[in-house]
Amino acid sequence: MKRRCVCITGSTHGIGFGIAKAFAKEGARLVINSHQPDTEAANYLGKLTECHFVKADLSSVDGARSLVVQAHKTLGRIDTLVNNAGTFTDKAFAEIDEPMFNIAFNLNVKGYLFASQAFSELVQEGHENASIICIGSTNSLAAEKNSVIYDSSKGAVLMMVRSLSLSLAERGIRVNGIGPGIIETPLTQPGLDHPGVRRVLEAQIPLGKLGKPEDIGGAAVFLASEKASYISGQMLYIDGGIVARQMSWEVSS
Repeated sequence: MKRRCVCITGSTHGIGFGIAKAFAKEGARLVINSHQPDTEAANYLGKLTECHFVKADLSSVDGARSLVVQAHKTLGRIDTLVNNAGTFTDKAFAEIDEPMFNIAFNLNVKGYLFASQAFSELVQEGHENASIICIGSTNSLAAEKNSVIYDSSKGAVLMMVRSLSLSLAERGIRVNGIGPGIIETPLTQPGLDHPGVRRVLEAQIPLGKLGKPEDIGGAAVFLASEKASYISGQMLYIDGGIVARQMSWEVSS
């Protein structure tokens, strides 16, 4: 992994930053990203490896494509693109409106698609182990009440991974995904801070604990590595066992 070039979207905090740290510790050269200016994350990662920050809004086609082009120009090549930038914006089904739908799908789906397209155009013939990693969710398999837009967008990511893996196989580009369960991030923290919520969630997770961003980072490094060179079209769920559980028939005493 040392000196391999990686572009990670939405990577100045949360899961994206955890992924960036994991790559940085392995010596990869990085381009990280946010739609807002950020120096703290780049400064931290810059102490571990070569790291560049590129500001871009991944919810637009131009923003998604320009980030990848700039990353390629800055690093000289990109070996792995990690599509991570995303959002959670949902309400009760009756309250959903078009702007809310567009916010979620533009970032969670459109941004992934057109960043991947730009990456595929820049991969030269003979490029060894080029890969795309898309961050999905356990919500691509199991729905959540009042989460119609988010669940639908993450379902789209699951099928994008599978479809892109077929479309890009002849180019030698592997495409995989990671489906996190409940991870402690700035995005989830407000909900986790509600009284009793953490206890209720942990009781439903077979491993009995919430995930951390670094749990996702290690998996991303593996999927980008030579050790995963025969893996494509897969979504790896990192969730403490959430999606493995069926309803329990045990009666509480």
